[in-house]
Parts: sequence; structure tokens; C-alpha cells
Amino acid sequence: MKRHADDNQRQHPRRAGGAADRRYPAFLLLAALLAAGPVLAGQDGGAPGAFLRFGSSARSLALGGAVGALGGDVATVYWNPAALSQLRTMEVTAMGATLFGDTRYSYVAFGLPSEGRGTFAFSGTFTNSGEFERATEWVDMTDTFQEKEGIFALTYARGNSRLGWGATLKSISQDVGGFTGSGYGADVGLYLRPERRLSLGISYQNALQPEITLLEEPEKLARTLRAGAGLHFFNNRMLVLTDLVRTDLMDLDFQGGIEAWPLHQLVLRGGYDTVRDQTSFGAGVRWQNWQLDYAHVAHDLGSTTVVSATMRFGITDGVEIHSDRLRFSPSGNDRSVSFGINTALRGEVAEWRVEIRDDQGELVRRIFEEGPPPESVDWGGEDENGRLVGDGVYRATVVVLDDLGQEWEHVVQVEIMGFRNRTRTPIRIDVDGSESLKSREDDR
Repeated sequence: MKRHADDNQRQHPRRAGGAADRRYPAFLLLAALLAAGPVLAGQDGGAPGAFLRFGSSARSLALGGAVGALGGDVATVYWNPAALSQLRTMEVTAMGATLFGDTRYSYVAFGLPSEGRGTFAFSGTFTNSGEFERATEWVDMTDTFQEKEGIFALTYARGNSRLGWGATLKSISQDVGGFTGSGYGADVGLYLRPERRLSLGISYQNALQPEITLLEEPEKLARTLRAGAGLHFFNNRMLVLTDLVRTDLMDLDFQGGIEAWPLHQLVLRGGYDTVRDQTSFGAGVRWQNWQLDYAHVAHDLGSTTVVSATMRFGITDGVEIHSDRLRFSPSGNDRSVSFGINTALRGEVAEWRVEIRDDQGELVRRIFEEGPPPESVDWGGEDENGRLVGDGVYRATVVVLDDLGQEWEHVVQVEIMGFRNRTRTPIRIDVDGSESLKSREDDR
């Protein structure tokens, strides 16, 4: 679709929602369309800075944008900076989408928790409209122009498993056909987890309103107040999320989403946004420290496909167990295995346990205590009664229970090889002490 802009005079009109000279009707239409975008379904077009409200990940879009009470994901700082307080490990995420009229949208974020000093995140949001034809109201012209927007943001958050706060400072720039402007703004937010099954979040985007002047008249970006709630089921394997969103010049918006993990490596999502009247669904796959997410958003102008990728570093499951050897022999030289345990949680550890099961899933040994786990736990191949178990593959699972009552677990595999039933072999020892019959264990 071709869109035109008036270049008859060196004056730039306001965005959609403000007054503009009648000699610039096409430019005004362009600004409205670009500001709205397909997934904003026109309802955002009257609020300045609508390009800031598209999204930050395929996950958030598949959930209908209802992520105000969702923590532990670096991409959620886009909606609520306090959510960063729940990030447990270093994380990088990137998202890309093609919007209306070949407009390209991308988002990238990097989160870094520190020991006792809070969590930091750096993020960037970029849009590029592609080429549009210039025109006056009466004459088409041969040259073209682009619209570009960019945001660079620094977020800091601090808290524990039950309460967190955060703030974002951001620099916003805009270029429309050679008219450029920039401004600075700030977001603030709170995150609450009163109990294991409930999370709450509230944020105020553009609390410090960015003000951009493209030529003469400054324009303040719209403020957004967001309040969200999340219900957590089956140890976080299912989430039900809702947000109420109030943006300047817009109606009250209700957003809702559901996320479910039927498998450890697979997640399914769905969501709905009432003001924009758009439905969404998506899925994600996880492999080791990588996660790839997909979202499909249906709206009045068609549909939009979004893909994002996330890489996590360190202890991604909250707890990690590893062994100092892959196999050992309780009756040989390597008589035991040592399991190292490390945790990366936002709260305190209430209790821990290590469960060892055979290849049939039968429990052979359980070790548990209250409080944080030790750095390592040794196992010599004994069952609960102190008897040595047979050869085979065994799975050691460490489970920690945090102060919210949520379980975190990780599994490592170890193999017992070379075990033989201990036998008594008679040998001769003389009465004078040189040799006689006695029993010894054949340590084969």
C-alpha cells in the first residue's frame, strides 16, 4: 500500500490525535497508520508513542500482553521494570516482526543479576517503516522517505521472592522524512508475590513523560498505568494472567492470557486484548539453555507473526546437581560419587532433598534436611537399609523448596559398574602367624 506525505513546506504536522494543516492530509494518515500498526488495531493511533506499545517478545504477544505480573523474564521489563527483580540468571532475548507496510520491528534485551546489588538490564526497541513516496496534495513526487524510531533503556530492579521494585530510564529518538527529535523518559513498577499461587504487578510507563520535538511543536508520549495479576498452578507449569491497562486518550483495556507446559520442553499460550479486539496464540520449545518462541496475532488488518529467541546462562532451573564422575564401583577403587549442588533463587531455601532412583523409577535412597543444601552430597551406592545396590543406571534428583513453597529440581545420571556380590574366600595362615585360614573379601 502506498502512502503519501506533503513536502510542500518545511513544516511537520503532529501525529494522529493532534491538529494538522489541511495541506498535509496524506502525511497525517501516514503518521496515524505507522503509529497504530496492525496489531494495535487502530485503537492506539490517537495516543502518541503507540509504537512503544507493540511488545517485547513472542511470549508476551501470545499472552495478549497480559504480563504485568509476570517475573523472571528479561523481556518483561518492557512492561514492568520491577519484574526484573525476579530474574535468577543472566539472560539475552531478541525478537523480530514485520508489521503493516513492510514496517520492521525488533527488540533486544540483556539482563544481569548481581550478588547483593540488584539486577540490571539493557534493552533496545527499533522500528523502520521502509520506503514511502512523498507527495503534495495535488502532485506525486519521485523521491521517498522513511520513518524510524528507537529506544535505548537501562533498567534497575531489586527485591526478593515476595517483593520487588524497579525503574527504567530511556532515551527515545524519532526520524520522519528527515525531521528528527529525541527525548528522555522513565518507567517505574512494583512486583508482589504474597503467596505461591498469586503474583501481582503494577507499573507506570512514561511516568516521566518523554517529550519529542520534530520541528517546532513538542509532543509528549502517552502515559500508561498497568495493573496485573497472575495465578500459578502445578508448580508454575500453568499460568492464568490478566492485566488492566489505562493509556492516555484510550479506553480502559483488559488483557488476558494462559500459558501451559504440557512437557518440560514445550509450552503453549493463548491470549486476548479487548480494546484492540485481537486474539493471539503461540508456542515455545526449550532445549538446554535455549528457548525459541512463536506468536500469531490476529487483528482487523490481518495477522502478524512474531518470533523471539532467548539464551540463558548459569543455573536456569533454580537448582543444579552435578556428579564428579559418570560411573563408579562401590566394591572397587572408586567407591562413591559426590553430587555437587548449586542454587540460584530469589528467596531462601526452606528444605532440600536428593532422591536416587534406579532405571525402573524405584526409589533406592533419599537424603534430606531443612535449610539450604550443602555444597556436596556423597553416595556410596547404598540403599535405604545400607545394602549395596546392583549394577545399572541411576538418576539423582535434587529438589529444593523455597520460602514460597515452590519446588525447583534438577536431575543428573550416574552409572554403577563392576559390582560383584561380596564372597568369602578361605586362605591358609600358619599358626605362627605367617598363614592360616581366614576369610577375606574378594574386592573385584
